Amino acid sequence: SKATVSVLYWFKTTSLINFKMKAALALLAGVCAVSGYDGERVMTFPAATGVATVDLKWNWEPPVVHTYVTVNTTANQELMWFSLGYNGVNGMMVGGDYVMGYITPSGETCVRPLSCVGSPPPNSAPKLEISNTHFSAAGAAYTLSFTRPIASGYNPLVAGQPVHMLYATATANPANAPKNCTSDFDFGMVHNFFKSNSTSITFSG
Repeated sequence: SKATVSVLYWFKTTSLINFKMKAALALLAGVCAVSGYDGERVMTFPAATGVATVDLKWNWEPPVVHTYVTVNTTANQELMWFSLGYNGVNGMMVGGDYVMGYITPSGETCVRPLSCVGSPPPNSAPKLEISNTHFSAAGAAYTLSFTRPIASGYNPLVAGQPVHMLYATATANPANAPKNCTSDFDFGMVHNFFKSNSTSITFSG
């Protein structure tokens, strides 16, 4: 009947519109990441030259938390790598979980999880899981983003409970960066830019 045809046409048209809207939203999400955040902490650290501003944002979406970090250097200092660490015990390097972003001397972009169970450097088998990784450098601005399970790593996160966060980076020198995305670290790869590199952060939605 005409009524049936009209209903079917409306259903197909509406479904197509919904599909197109969802596709457009998905594309927009891929380009613009997120428009709002559940939390943000902006920190300024004395650095080897000038100061460095670290802008940490997150979206708490159990069972994961999405993390976005931007580092800006006032002295336009070119950096080799940036690392964000978690240590719920004492804020020290030993016992921490880390996410490190860098560009190798050959131009390869790497984002990898690290752990430091014993003494440094952090070459222990990583327990922290990450996905949706990104690292980029544009002038004096460096951006690192990733998603981690809340319960992952040696330092799982708990809503409403503070965790010690560690921030480290190194000035541009090929000796300060790993040669590829899987190579080990050595004591020559020093974090020599921040003079203060630990704060307490409370994650929540």
